[in-house]
Amino acid sequence: MQVLHQLPIMKDPRILVGDEKMDDAGVFKIDDKTALVQSVDVLTPIADDPYVFGEIAAANALSDLYAMGAQPITALSVLCYNPDELENKVVGTILAGVAAKVHEAGAFIIGGHTIKDVEVKCGLAVTGLIAPDRIVTIDNAKPGDELILTKPLGTGVISTALMSGIASSRAIEKINDSMRQLNAVACDAMLAGSVCCATDVTGFGLLGHALEMTQASDVSFIIKADAVPIFAEALEYARKEQYPGGTRGNFAYVESHVTFSTGLPTERKMLLCDAQTSGGLLIAASKQNSADIIQKMTDNGVTTAHIIGSVIEKKEKSIYVEQ
Repeated sequence: MQVLHQLPIMKDPRILVGDEKMDDAGVFKIDDKTALVQSVDVLTPIADDPYVFGEIAAANALSDLYAMGAQPITALSVLCYNPDELENKVVGTILAGVAAKVHEAGAFIIGGHTIKDVEVKCGLAVTGLIAPDRIVTIDNAKPGDELILTKPLGTGVISTALMSGIASSRAIEKINDSMRQLNAVACDAMLAGSVCCATDVTGFGLLGHALEMTQASDVSFIIKADAVPIFAEALEYARKEQYPGGTRGNFAYVESHVTFSTGLPTERKMLLCDAQTSGGLLIAASKQNSADIIQKMTDNGVTTAHIIGSVIEKKEKSIYVEQ
């Protein structure tokens, strides 16, 4: 973000959401009924299976569009690899996973770019469509709203445990299934519930992205730690301090903005900051609509959506974590 702040600010009335807002994607108005929503995201391998890695990389990139309420239409693939070390068959398998997930989203890959690199990286530049008056941004949380999280936390901790050789196959299967799940159903449900404030939970962790929402909306959040969905195995591995560097960095960054309930275990504090890949949506919904939104998600296959807290008037701290 420090680098992005150095970019010149583009001024044009058609730029509805630009990089100065630090939202999930940029939005450009085409006409009174249509706006383009665009983003790009690239990952290093997060799964051993190349096909699953491709699926996750695609779902992760598409998530930025869903967080804004947009319908994906096209994508450009981005792939970095060393052709002397990675077989063409493996490259093809990664791209097949990407293509399958883009197809599931109802979008089309219309091109891409490859780069010779020492480390494998894969992702998408994605484009979607949205009505200008239906854009979902991070700066519209209102006191009285309830906070909904649509996927469990803990992918960063479990991935680190995998690298340490202690993660179970079941734990890996759980996070892979979660990371390759599109946020399309959650997006549809929040739009049906007239939501105008949301973000997706990725590298900055739940509290990092929540902090961005509070600062942009000029409010504070109460988060109920015990209500936050967390993979059971992540709690186990967190007690063994299997924290990725990003998670530790997130905690250090948000700590001064958060009041934690006395007695909250360290592993839960850290997991609230766990760096996620292709995480769920964090949604601020009106109290009268939140239950219906969750029910709509549940009816369409999202079984892990929970109300995890509420929005209050701005106080001394941005976030208050209670048990």
